[in-house]
Amino acid sequence: MSTSQKRAAATGTQTWSRSGVLTPLLMAAVLLLPLAARAEDAPAATNSKPQSSTEAATPTSTSGPTSTSDSQSQAKPPMQAGVKKVELSLETLRDVGLDLKHVMKAVGSLYDEVTIQPVSLVTQPEIVGPGTIIYIPINTMPAGPPQPARKDRVDLAMNNIRPIVGLLKTNVDEFESGRRQLDLPADVLSELHPQIQRWVGDVNDLATQLDKLNQLTQGPPYSNDEIASITKGMHQDIKELDDTRRKIYKVIRKEGKKIAAERQNSSQ
Repeated sequence: MSTSQKRAAATGTQTWSRSGVLTPLLMAAVLLLPLAARAEDAPAATNSKPQSSTEAATPTSTSGPTSTSDSQSQAKPPMQAGVKKVELSLETLRDVGLDLKHVMKAVGSLYDEVTIQPVSLVTQPEIVGPGTIIYIPINTMPAGPPQPARKDRVDLAMNNIRPIVGLLKTNVDEFESGRRQLDLPADVLSELHPQIQRWVGDVNDLATQLDKLNQLTQGPPYSNDEIASITKGMHQDIKELDDTRRKIYKVIRKEGKKIAAERQNSSQ
């Protein structure tokens, strides 16, 4: 045994052999190197749950968890394009009442214009003292044919009638075509169905009468009797519309009180 081998045996250490064989310590280091390399290639968070293919394809949000409203809005189907929800409130019905009052006044003015005629007073004598007699008016009677309608008065009445009737007709057409819908609960819509159908019929009839009136008011001269007959029919349609509006108003007011009571009970 050489001197170096004797010294190594005495100190208990191991070193390279001349034949090129690794000592046990270096062999262990070589065996551990592949394990360390695989550990460096693995993800840092080894305790994380492995993602499925679906989860891996889904992008991760960095802004926090998705709110309930966001998820509901994503699940809610989109509204049909071109459909407008219309809220039928008490204020809206009040405005409609003012419009009907305005157009009724204009129709009445046109009727008066085409039916005006000279009249004479019918009086009755009455004795109020010795030798004193006065004549008290008790009636009127026509004194001649109706006077020709004045163009400026006819045009003024028509300019007040056309916009309002045209607006009512446009709204009805949009509801019938589905471009507008009332934003009301299903039970309220069912209760209002007869009134809505009546409203649609009266508005359509009013618009038909207006078309006839437009043709008859292109003069002068004017056909007073025909204009008077049409305006009487329009006056009746407007009265029926206002009656329908009042019925709808009562239903909407009752529903509003019901909702207010439910909110008050839920808050207590």
